[in-house]
Amino acid sequence: MTQVVALHEALERRLSVPIAQVASSPSSTEEPHRPRSLHQRLTPSEIDALVTAYRAGVRQPVLAEQYGIGLTSVKKLIRQARQATLAR
Repeated sequence: MTQVVALHEALERRLSVPIAQVASSPSSTEEPHRPRSLHQRLTPSEIDALVTAYRAGVRQPVLAEQYGIGLTSVKKLIRQARQATLAR
C-alpha cells in the first residue's frame, strides 16, 4: 500500500466521511471573494474618514479592525495621505 493511499484511508477514518465528499463540499467558513485593491475595498470617502480618524488620535489597529483591513493597509493609506499633503 502506498503512503498516499494509507494517508487517504487514515483521513477517512479520522473524519468519518469519504475524502471525496469533504473535498467537494463548500466550507461553511469560506468568506466571499474580496477585491485585493484597497481602492476597490474602500470608497474614497471611507479612506478620507480613516485618515481623519487617525489624525484625530484613533490608533491604527482600531482603524484596521473598524474598516476590515489589515494593519499594513492602514499604514499604507496614512502614508499615501501624508505624501499627498506634502506634495501640495
